[in-house]
Amino acid sequence: MVILDGFYCEKCGKKYKNERYKWCKTCQINDLNNNFADWSSGNEKIDNLIQEMRSKINSPWDNIFEWIPYNQFKDIKEIDKEGFASIYKAIWKDGPLKYNNNINKYTKIQQNKHVTLKCLINLQNVNNEFLNKVKIHSVSISNYNNCIYGITKNPNTKNYIIVLSNRYCENCDEKYTNLYKWCRPCQIIDLKNDFMNRTSGNKKIDKLIQEMQLKIYSYKDIIIEWIPYNLLNIIKEINKGGFIAYIALWVDGPSNYNLYKERYVRDQQNKRVALRYLCDSHNDNTDEFLVNEVKECSINAPGGNNGFPIYGISQDPDTKDYIMVLCNEYYCEECGEKYTDILNKWCKPCQINYLKPSTTSKIEIIDYLIQIMQLKIASCNDIVFEWITYNQFNQIKEVSKGNFSVAIWKTGQLNYDKYLSKYRRNQKNENIILKYLHNTQNIVSGFLNEAKAYSIERKDDYINIYGITQNPDSKDYIMVISDGYCERCYEKYTDLLNKWCKPCQINYFKENFTNWTSGNKKIDNLIQEMQLKIDRCGSLIFEWIPYDQFNYIKEVGIGGFAKVYSAVWVNDQLRYNCLEKRYARYGQNREVALKCLYNSENITDEFLNEIKAYSMNIFGNILPIYGISQNPDTKDYIMVLGYAKGGNFNYWVNNNNNNFNWLNKMKILCNIIKGLKEIHQNQMVHRDFHTGNILFQSKTLNYTYISDMGLCGRADDVNNHNNIYGVMPYVAPEVLKGKPYTQAADIYSFGMIMYFVATGKQPFANSKHDHYLALNICKGGRPELNEPEAPECYIDLMKKCLDSNPDNRLKAAEIEELLKLYYYSYKYDEVYDEFYKKSPAGSSFKICMKIEKEQKYYEIERQFKISEEYRKVNQHLFINNLTTHLQAIYTSRLLNPFVEEFLKDDINKYKITDDMSVDFCSLIEESSDQND
Repeated sequence: MVILDGFYCEKCGKKYKNERYKWCKTCQINDLNNNFADWSSGNEKIDNLIQEMRSKINSPWDNIFEWIPYNQFKDIKEIDKEGFASIYKAIWKDGPLKYNNNINKYTKIQQNKHVTLKCLINLQNVNNEFLNKVKIHSVSISNYNNCIYGITKNPNTKNYIIVLSNRYCENCDEKYTNLYKWCRPCQIIDLKNDFMNRTSGNKKIDKLIQEMQLKIYSYKDIIIEWIPYNLLNIIKEINKGGFIAYIALWVDGPSNYNLYKERYVRDQQNKRVALRYLCDSHNDNTDEFLVNEVKECSINAPGGNNGFPIYGISQDPDTKDYIMVLCNEYYCEECGEKYTDILNKWCKPCQINYLKPSTTSKIEIIDYLIQIMQLKIASCNDIVFEWITYNQFNQIKEVSKGNFSVAIWKTGQLNYDKYLSKYRRNQKNENIILKYLHNTQNIVSGFLNEAKAYSIERKDDYINIYGITQNPDSKDYIMVISDGYCERCYEKYTDLLNKWCKPCQINYFKENFTNWTSGNKKIDNLIQEMQLKIDRCGSLIFEWIPYDQFNYIKEVGIGGFAKVYSAVWVNDQLRYNCLEKRYARYGQNREVALKCLYNSENITDEFLNEIKAYSMNIFGNILPIYGISQNPDTKDYIMVLGYAKGGNFNYWVNNNNNNFNWLNKMKILCNIIKGLKEIHQNQMVHRDFHTGNILFQSKTLNYTYISDMGLCGRADDVNNHNNIYGVMPYVAPEVLKGKPYTQAADIYSFGMIMYFVATGKQPFANSKHDHYLALNICKGGRPELNEPEAPECYIDLMKKCLDSNPDNRLKAAEIEELLKLYYYSYKYDEVYDEFYKKSPAGSSFKICMKIEKEQKYYEIERQFKISEEYRKVNQHLFINNLTTHLQAIYTSRLLNPFVEEFLKDDINKYKITDDMSVDFCSLIEESSDQND
């Protein structure tokens, strides 16, 4: 007997998809589908669709896609039009299936559910267009704006209808302002109707409150109100200055919009608030002052970045002074001042006063010095400079005589705990450095001069200063600083965070040169040169790798110059360990690609240059190179490269077409242009840039590498490439005319990649790739791309990349900035910030782009959303229209014969000059007739 614990399904024995609610996706879907007679639509295509949509559920809360009989709906009312669809609101009598975890099955528990019906006009027959319109919707309840319940059919019109979550207000029939079923017009009306329930009796004040209420634009905004004084219980006076401030408890608390009840409720009784008294503000001549003070505040929920939130106004019945009722979270309860750091409730003056007794030395001159250093604190993340008694250090070891020692600080530094809102020591036995101070007769000025080299701000590239101590024997004062100096050379680490010293690591590799050899002086020199190029601890260490280190060698590709194999590297790469401060092999059996060049037993400069063009940065967007090897049988040299499991761009798109949405498209383009920018910043040109040379890290993720650097060379090397290699549609017109390959030619190739990304089709896929196509390209022929297949801004950028004049094309860095702008404009819309909670630093767009999202960026967002909808609806057409001419070649080859042909034939025949136009269609048709 097999005994299964609570983590495994009692029916199938497999692990629950959701253990807490004992939800087994497989069994639940099987149970639903087995009751076929209960839900069948009578149409095979619809029934298959229902099963397909049900297979997409991933949690017990996701919607179960259903066939819903039309008689299940009542109170049906047309409320809107969307293109070729009519929109109705209705009540679903039985409501949707919901998972009941008490009985572990789905039941109907939401009767009379308000839903939206989307009726596609004149759609009596189920076709691919209809099926795709259904599939673009989601069964996930987290996708509020796009959530689908099922399909129904009007028995009279025979039209099929999509049943969606309710997106329209039940009162006014307008679309909800917000994805949480919050309707601004209706809420404004409710506020106006309820206003007379609480008034101040002062027309100016009442008018002010009404004006502030009309400013709400989100369910999270504060409903400012008149708050009767008897609902405020003062518990603490916190400041007396230009005004009086108190902490109080607001008995019934503010009105908050409840997402579940879909209405405003007072659910924060005895809410802590700050009261700011405006003395003598009851006089007529000071009413304006109150109005101005209130308008300076914000109705945004606490955590926003548009001023300090205000809940309302009150009045002291005795003094008649008006009171601003403010968010207590912004004010220090000790001193009444605004927090220095609101998010972390950190008040600099109060915290420094609190720390004084525990961080001083009782030596007047030293305490003066500590005070100077502590006044530099600007953030709760900054280091608290303190007096540290010498007995707090152990394992003291002098590593530079008379200069500094390494030691362990037993209690460790003070860190601000953001949850407890106080400082505490949570880094026991911390590695630190004791730096001796010489000639410290004037300890303050001498110390401050020395301290300029260090920082109390926590940053990866700074050595931090923690405090000062004194050796009880020598009486010398000592600076306590972070572990930022190399123990070998006593110089500052090149990489402080990872304790990596570039000069010492390069010396280590120099000393190790004698422990290995490839047997070829050129190769040995190359490996040494590559190893000396490391500039960070994460750089790959280029190595000579014996061929017997590879297992499971399998051919995966073949080209004109090389074969590519997949293999498993037994020992894996050298990696730097920041704890042990050395390089070692920590993994094993890494999957790699072996690029074996034909007849390479004799090393050429081209071979060496290709190796140098690959990346030594494992996190970059150029394919990484681990080293070089040699086949002992053929004597051919082998490049050992990173293995891209996702294959090239063409392969990846064919396998991920359903997920190749515009967000993914833009992310991929950002990765590609980032890699091209890296090549160009190194003063290099790729020379063979097309979709076949863009590889994907995995079969599903959108991280890319630029590969096949065989033709890559220096940007100023214009003489050594008389031959033209590449894929013809991706080769710039000036190169086809025989001009040198420049970085601008790479940008032209990127423009063609943009076309492929937008359409999923190769440029000029329906044409022969012969000298007539080369002529067409040289005279301005480009593949067509129009709205709404791609956004207008995207098309404009692509056209700039494909400009016939290379001087008019943008630089890679400029394109990267524009693509990032498009990507973040589209990704970080209002719904995103609503759902993931807006940061105090501002919108997600502002955090990423360092600018506010203006109207022109909302226009970019709109364009991308239109193109995404177009993509979803026409996805099936894309799959059916993928045809390629038999003589359209998308692998790199020598193009000189075609170029020479059109140069001597077509230009002479048609007397083509740069200022003449040509009827390319007739020219290509004539070519076809000649070749048929």
